[in-house]
Amino acid sequence: MRDKDGLQLPIEPLFERGWWIYALCRERLFADHTEAIAAAFGPFLEDGKQRHLIEVGCGPGFYARRLAARFPNLRVTGIDISERLLVRARARAHRAGLRNCSFLRADAKSLDQFPGTVDAVVASRLFLILADRERALNAIFQTLRPGGVCFVAEPTSALRAALPLWLMRLTMPTRSAQARSCIPVRCEVFSERRFERFVGGEPWSRVRVWKDNRYQYALCEKAA
Repeated sequence: MRDKDGLQLPIEPLFERGWWIYALCRERLFADHTEAIAAAFGPFLEDGKQRHLIEVGCGPGFYARRLAARFPNLRVTGIDISERLLVRARARAHRAGLRNCSFLRADAKSLDQFPGTVDAVVASRLFLILADRERALNAIFQTLRPGGVCFVAEPTSALRAALPLWLMRLTMPTRSAQARSCIPVRCEVFSERRFERFVGGEPWSRVRVWKDNRYQYALCEKAA
């Protein structure tokens, strides 16, 4: 099986086979940046206007669901390549009665269904596992409307970032050892300087970068 660019794809996608491990890590172990996201977007999400936010690489819809619950006027779309994670996200949103939250299977590097119409994007722990991260960042930039904003959170520890992927890889059955060996588990964590260069690779009107002990963040604004 090959993708549209002719690149060899694993027989059993990692996030389909080990979806439950990633969901557990995302919901129980990873840091929760909901407050940081809400503070970064600030009045943008609290002005009472109808807004559209997408969480790219949403997994089980952690931020999509929390932001939808916190901002009733916000329309939230979670995007991920794993249908099994999206099934979990939809079930959790339905259980919580979130009518303003939906989920779509799509590639983070191709967001053509939202051409310049999105108000805000959340991308947490997305770029460390992508081979073509510049293409994904450009897709996010193109999907934002003028004046739109993007919140990025990336871990600073390669060891901690890689652990969930190694655990997911172990779920591959022995008979699929060859397929398992094709699945990438290496995380490429940004240095501080590389992170600043990366997020500044699009013609944003303003970029603010900061960090704490475990993550580095960027708030990127598109010119109005």
